[in-house]
Amino acid sequence: MAMNKTTVGEYMTRDVTTITADLKVDVAIETMRSSNVRRLPVVSRVGDRVIGIITLADAEAAMPRGASFMGAADEIPEIKEVMTDDPYMIGPAETLGRAAQLMVNHKIGALPVVEDGRIAGIITESDLFRFIVKQFQEDGATGA
Repeated sequence: MAMNKTTVGEYMTRDVTTITADLKVDVAIETMRSSNVRRLPVVSRVGDRVIGIITLADAEAAMPRGASFMGAADEIPEIKEVMTDDPYMIGPAETLGRAAQLMVNHKIGALPVVEDGRIAGIITESDLFRFIVKQFQEDGATGA
């Protein structure tokens, strides 16, 4: 099946880890590390509406030098100060081709997937590679 026929919903990660904007950046870093992800959609406290996205690189860059993790350090910024507001998003019925186009055009590695205004999942560059590898294998290609 082609990228212009396969939907985002078929390849997205449904069990997506999210975070709220009022938490500190060190909590985001710890959450990403423990969940083995590089980005977190930031959702509203009520309704799971996507309001932003934070990457591990942005969170680590925002940590003050010498600040202790998970401490009560006032100098650690809140996620809302570091996150990208109003990120590009996509719906589960959109095609993988459209997702890839958005990621390339905007130089981003993931898109929150939103359905009826709520977070439904996330589609990442790794998900797109998974699709490509599957197509490669189905086309009978072999090799290392």
